[in-house]
Amino acid sequence: MFTGRPLPPLPTVVAEAGWAAGSLHVCQQSALEFGSNRREPVNCRPVVKIRPDGHRVVVLPCTRRDQAANPDFFDLNASGRVMWSLPPKASSFTYYRYETVSSDALVGKAIGVMSHSARIDLIGWLKERY
Repeated sequence: MFTGRPLPPLPTVVAEAGWAAGSLHVCQQSALEFGSNRREPVNCRPVVKIRPDGHRVVVLPCTRRDQAANPDFFDLNASGRVMWSLPPKASSFTYYRYETVSSDALVGKAIGVMSHSARIDLIGWLKERY
């Protein structure tokens, strides 16, 4: 999935933020590195929008695979952190390695929105990892 390269620093717009944008979108898988090695390719993957950065957007990719025991994943369904436009089919976890994608890679409208306290928690959790 990812190489053993050291993490790049968080973009300034994220490092100085007090909270995340917190909307969940569907992103074209071809724009993401996360999940690019799946056995069965998919066209799209959910992402959490962190901050716009010029013409691009800083996002955290999501997975439905249960990652509750892994501290590198943030549980989006814990304590009603997300108000989904449609009920999710399974748990959803977001990964700490951010990706920067073109805003055109986000498909359609938001599929969910995080509460303000969850947006603050998400940024705090993310900053702890960098």
